[in-house]
Amino acid sequence: MDRVSLLAGVIGVAVLLGAAAPAAEIASHRASYTLSLGSSRSNSGIAAIEGAMFIEWQEVCDGWTISQRMKFQMLDSDGERLENDISFSSWEGKDGVSYRFTLRSSRDGEVTETLRGRAQLDGRGKGGKATFTEPEGLELDLPAGTIFPTEHTLLLIRAAQAGDRQVSRMVFDGATQDGALEINAIMGTPMTPRPDNGTKVNAELGRRPAWRTRMAFFKPDASGGTPEYETSLILHDNGVGRDYTFEYPEFAIKSRLDVLEALPKPRC
Repeated sequence: MDRVSLLAGVIGVAVLLGAAAPAAEIASHRASYTLSLGSSRSNSGIAAIEGAMFIEWQEVCDGWTISQRMKFQMLDSDGERLENDISFSSWEGKDGVSYRFTLRSSRDGEVTETLRGRAQLDGRGKGGKATFTEPEGLELDLPAGTIFPTEHTLLLIRAAQAGDRQVSRMVFDGATQDGALEINAIMGTPMTPRPDNGTKVNAELGRRPAWRTRMAFFKPDASGGTPEYETSLILHDNGVGRDYTFEYPEFAIKSRLDVLEALPKPRC
């Protein structure tokens, strides 16, 4: 595995669902998760995974900021340990057309990839362009209808509240050089959140209505209908996610929510 996508299913706008669409709001929060190996094929060469994921999602006056980090060890079948450290941060404007992003990925202390840049749409529902400063000179066209991560999450919540069970959108997050990916999401029926035994979870945040959600991520030119990866999670109506599973062709990483705390709303 070259690296793990940080935004697989956690986060992305705002194609309007109509004036009667239920309100949706992202609750500013900080969460930490324990990572472990979910499953692996016999030829994957992966025997174990252990580590942690941290997410901080905060509303600011003009948008939303997201900071994420995944730090984990992969133990292969020969007993060798590989240290992976992936950090991602972004700012997304409430105007729905402006976005900035930074990603840094390292393995065994050596930086393997750095991405940095911004994206600008020509308007809601229109196309645009992503311009990278790292790697310098890289520009990607974004197709009409492209949206960004926070708006995508709001869209999923509104759809689930309205009883829609399937949503497909082009989403750009800046975590790869592939441009906007098509995300096909399927939301289950509403569920009652379970008690959080043995964890430090803010009750007000962690016991909101939720839906089990599954997302498949496709490159724009994907053929054969095979996604790059899939993600499942329990998505609350305030944007909090739990029980993430990141599914790749040869293995899966699962997570357990350990800590969830509220962050203050901006004073604008």
